[in-house]
Amino acid sequence: MDSDDSSKDKEQLFFDMVETYQDAIFRFIYFRVTNRAVALDITQDTFTKVWLYLAAGKTIDHPEAFLYRTARNAVIDFFKKSKSASLDTMMEGGFDPGSNKAVDEVFRGDDIATIRSLLETLDEESRQIIFLRYTEERPIEEIADLYGKSVNAMTVRIHRIIKKLRNRFEEQEQWKQN
Repeated sequence: MDSDDSSKDKEQLFFDMVETYQDAIFRFIYFRVTNRAVALDITQDTFTKVWLYLAAGKTIDHPEAFLYRTARNAVIDFFKKSKSASLDTMMEGGFDPGSNKAVDEVFRGDDIATIRSLLETLDEESRQIIFLRYTEERPIEEIADLYGKSVNAMTVRIHRIIKKLRNRFEEQEQWKQN
């Protein structure tokens, strides 16, 4: 295969990635920044970085995982610049933690304000993992690949995050009763 064929293959890969993952990557980013214009900019930046990576002659073995990792890094860069990552800002932009299936399973319709405060206590990566697993309904295998972990390690991590949320919820409920 000559370099012209390789270039066309990479171009096709890029267009396939855009067509297949653009909406999901936008939602992934929007969930974090809660501003449509900013999310669109970061999404465009993400795909630009992927294009430049391919144009530099590099290969991508797992396109979806590569895209999510690139998007996650772009969001981190955005927040490093803006210093404004808070759940309150996310909720003002329309984020409703009560709609999260993980939260619904753990708390079974209990006090949404308590749930919001509990989600805020999680580190950013844990919130991202919960989002991918229960809002985006991504398989654990994909999430594990995105974070460079084994499936077993990611399963344990998700279980621990949910357990942490459940324990904190129960503590708050006991505190309210006293």
